[in-house]
Amino acid sequence: MIRIDANKLSKGALISEFAKQPDLYYSTRTFREKGFKRQKCSICGKWFWSIAETNNCGDAAHTPYSFFKEKPNGISYTQFWNRFSGFFKRNGHAIVKRYPVVSRWRQDLYFTIAGIQDFQRIENGRMGFEYSANPLLVPQPCLRFKDIENVGVTGRHFTTFVMANQTSFNYPKEGYWRDRTIELNFEFLTKVMEIEPEEIRYQEDVWAMPDFSEFGPSLEFFSKGAELGNNVFTQFELSNGKVGELAGKVVDTGWGFERNFWFYTGMNTAYEAVFSDTLSKIEKDLNIDIDTGFYSKFAKYSGTLNREDVRNYAEAEKRVLQEAKISPRDYEKKIKPMQAAYALLDHTRTLLFAVNDGSLPSNVGGGYNLRILLRRAFDFMDQYGFRVELRQLAGLIAAELKPMYPELAGSLDIFSKVVDVEHDRYARARHGAEHAIESLLSKGGSISREQMRTLYESQGATPELISKVAEKKKVKLDLPEGAYTEMVRADMAKREKKAPAGISLPKDLPATKKLYYDFVTSSKAKVIFAKANHFVLDKTPFYPEGGGQVADTGKVDGVQITDVQKVGDVIVHFTAKDCGMKKGEIVDAEVDAERRNAIIAHHTATHLISAAARKVLGNHAWQEGAKKEAHKAHIDIAHYDKLNDAEVKAIETMVNAWLFNGIKVHAEEMSRGRAEGRYGFSIYQGHGAPAKRMRIITIKSKEGKLIDAEACGGIHAVGRENLLGMVSITGTERIHDGIDRIEFVAGPAALRRFEAMHQQLGRLSRTFNVDPAEVADKVEQQQEEMKTMHKQIERDNELLADSIANSISDTELIERELAVDRKMMIKIADLLVKRNSEAAVFLRNKDGFVICMSGTASKVGAADLLASKLKGQKFQGGGSKRFAEARVESSQ
Repeated sequence: MIRIDANKLSKGALISEFAKQPDLYYSTRTFREKGFKRQKCSICGKWFWSIAETNNCGDAAHTPYSFFKEKPNGISYTQFWNRFSGFFKRNGHAIVKRYPVVSRWRQDLYFTIAGIQDFQRIENGRMGFEYSANPLLVPQPCLRFKDIENVGVTGRHFTTFVMANQTSFNYPKEGYWRDRTIELNFEFLTKVMEIEPEEIRYQEDVWAMPDFSEFGPSLEFFSKGAELGNNVFTQFELSNGKVGELAGKVVDTGWGFERNFWFYTGMNTAYEAVFSDTLSKIEKDLNIDIDTGFYSKFAKYSGTLNREDVRNYAEAEKRVLQEAKISPRDYEKKIKPMQAAYALLDHTRTLLFAVNDGSLPSNVGGGYNLRILLRRAFDFMDQYGFRVELRQLAGLIAAELKPMYPELAGSLDIFSKVVDVEHDRYARARHGAEHAIESLLSKGGSISREQMRTLYESQGATPELISKVAEKKKVKLDLPEGAYTEMVRADMAKREKKAPAGISLPKDLPATKKLYYDFVTSSKAKVIFAKANHFVLDKTPFYPEGGGQVADTGKVDGVQITDVQKVGDVIVHFTAKDCGMKKGEIVDAEVDAERRNAIIAHHTATHLISAAARKVLGNHAWQEGAKKEAHKAHIDIAHYDKLNDAEVKAIETMVNAWLFNGIKVHAEEMSRGRAEGRYGFSIYQGHGAPAKRMRIITIKSKEGKLIDAEACGGIHAVGRENLLGMVSITGTERIHDGIDRIEFVAGPAALRRFEAMHQQLGRLSRTFNVDPAEVADKVEQQQEEMKTMHKQIERDNELLADSIANSISDTELIERELAVDRKMMIKIADLLVKRNSEAAVFLRNKDGFVICMSGTASKVGAADLLASKLKGQKFQGGGSKRFAEARVESSQ
């Protein structure tokens, strides 16, 4: 058993503890049989295992790459996957399809950042696993943004990489543990990867959840300077302040698929290996000299330029150029353009996966990081003159990955639209960004981290654009180290619902029995807790606020209920004043049934609009929020541009077509695994928590075709589909970047709106004395007549102003009181100063308005004239040398 104080858990403490008993936590049967010895690295001080006698653990941070081949293997990315997966399939592993890169099943993470995340589910703060096979292998694309500046440079970093996750769950009841893991590991490395046993290093380490709720020893494996993967043995948990062994242990081996493929091919960089086919097709369009032979001089040392491992990047860069014998000029002209091309390919692939799986560039959430990538790609294209379109790159990448990820080709149209919209925004913002950068540079040759983040968030300026402007202005600029690390946003945990302020409930209260799912609107119940303005019943027909659905209202023993909230499994009822309830008494609870029916109609209609939006706009149109009230409702959806009239009409028409043809709403409680397996991750549209048991709402056509399926705790029109009637979209609004709000009414609210509109139409019909169907034509006719009339009035006003001006004699100072309005006085004054440029005009009317205007050659300024003429009077106004106006306060 591990001997460590639960209050002193840290990664360093765990490494130290596990190192005390290496035979217990790290040694394996394979190590013993093959002659691996435990040694300590003289460079970084880490413990590692190898057959060869050496003082170097093989970590890429201090070991140059030495696996490049003069004649690289000509295997493709997908062909290598077939070899890779074939090995594990022969060894009893199920090969499962990838999960989305947008992690809908994890409330605390936006993107999928590790293969094991596919199977992790968090419920009430505890980690659980949901898996369809055991053991298994999944080719999971993962998105990480902390290494953006390393992409294209180190030869190995990507913002999207495939984690080939080899996983065994629930040991010792199922699966396998350390011995079998390393046995498979060693066999794959030596037989499939064809690595000499003496070239393999296993480095001791520790993996832990951020809160140390689960942790265990790990063995990272390296060869010839490349980290190929990590074997994590999740063995321990921290529960109730105590460290103990997990009942079901997990093997989580993450094979960096790009790294292993690169190693196997022996190419200069992982980018050349992964994007080989695409690179060959766009070499001319890139408009740069792709000299892989020259680049190989740099590639050997590029792994030591990981910004996470170097303190002074400029010095590290200088050292690499000296060792590679590359001049600074060749570095700028030959190496950097290739690095930019590699980064461009990586960023395009990341954006393609993200858009396909329902995430968009924006200034909120995970979309913030996607927009950083996209604007960095635009900057590279501009800086190096790449004559290639991102949509072209995306098409080539999708074609190259088609055997593994055929779904990517289906999102190319949406990808192109997103890129076009984002490029327009980028182009509009760029001029302002350059001006803001120039302003900062004029104050000195450095820009702080905070200034850099502000420049991006306010102007969209990337570090590449900042550097380019500095170069253009011939300013020597010092940018802060790790600029992108500072700019990107970490995934943000969603807030858990807390108890309403000002209430405290006993911890031993039992769960409230819910009657509302059975459409119960009245019942007798027992008061089990009461205090001030809130109380708890043993059972209740009242629905508590949740999932965007407002709480029921009604009465309990004649007392009006103003709010209902759920705290854990307890439902709390609120009143405006002291509730007057006593523990133990039996009360009559009655819900406002008419109001509830209106809310039910809106909730089910929300699911229909969500489904229609995805069909009309694309799978990216994910529900980001909703509110369902009695008199109206709205749903917020993700979209790359403001909804237009045609899109809104198409959504509304589709929803009403479903309703008119007939729908069937069904609610079923099922296991999480069954729900995900049957309906996919779209069940989390409403951001429902992935509990072990889930309430799934399905809506099908009368023919049985599935329209929508979501995990939802709200009340729906199950067996009462006629409540919906029809749906009417009343408006849309771009509430913030990347999110559109659709406002609508359904059921009783839609009927009330229809009746109100019909009454208004009737009044208009009677006013214009036409048939209701002809009202629109009549209104248009009236509008045209009004426009014609206004034009005529304007012409008449011009003639009147000209007539009055002609009646006034030319003098240097013209002062008159006229019986015309303010606008007419401005017209007259303008005519007078145009006729005589030396004139100064002072006009007033009986309403107290004063207009002063001075000609271009006048000796008197308009503002001065106004002040002198109104001296001693109370007025509000002012102006300039040419024009001034005021209104004199009445003396009454």
